[in-house]
Amino acid sequence: MVKLFLMGDSTMKKNNYYSYPQTGWGQGLELFVKEGVQIVNYAENGRSTKSFIDEGRFERILNEISKGDYVICSFGHNDEKMNDPSRYTQPYGSYTDNLRYFKLEIEKRGGKIVFATSITRHKFNQKGECINSHGEYPQAMLDFCLKNKCTCIDMNKYTMELYTKLGEEETKKFHMIFPPNTFSNYMEGKDDHSHLVHYGAVRIAYIFVKELSKTNDSLNSLFIDLTATNQIDSKMLID
Repeated sequence: MVKLFLMGDSTMKKNNYYSYPQTGWGQGLELFVKEGVQIVNYAENGRSTKSFIDEGRFERILNEISKGDYVICSFGHNDEKMNDPSRYTQPYGSYTDNLRYFKLEIEKRGGKIVFATSITRHKFNQKGECINSHGEYPQAMLDFCLKNKCTCIDMNKYTMELYTKLGEEETKKFHMIFPPNTFSNYMEGKDDHSHLVHYGAVRIAYIFVKELSKTNDSLNSLFIDLTATNQIDSKMLID
């Protein structure tokens, strides 16, 4: 059985009953993998490339990965926390150094890594355009991947485009934005413009698989062919 490891932050994390309806887009990927693929989701709340290493979380992946396994790496949301030295990294410094470390160590063990920039936050300007809230981190990852010949899916760009297309009100449905007494776990309601609910997680996972399919990366072999299935809900489509 091929394993697909996920490493990232809360936007990718696999949630349980206690945090429902919060859902990471890594959970959404489970709908699109072929039979015989096991997703091992190590993404965790609040983690950056630095804290993921320092806490031994990356070491756990290295201890479990085998030749022929894959890793999707998506960090940036928390690397930008300048006031927290346990998480902060410099975009064109310790951040890309950590990306390089991930790549080298995974490849030493016969694995393959694919990178994904951070998904957008639900943040719009007065023109109704979804705007970048991740500073230089997405571009730093893209530049690193171009230089090191790695596949990088620019989820920041594609999610911003989708949000702008659908609009601010419609894309509130993607997030933990709901009034009091809607869910027993959050009786006070939520106004969280970063984290996803199931609907948003599936839509965003679909974007990843769709954009990956435009590359020749071997990770494609783990996912269903979106063009050959009639089981994809039209609401997932960008076009």
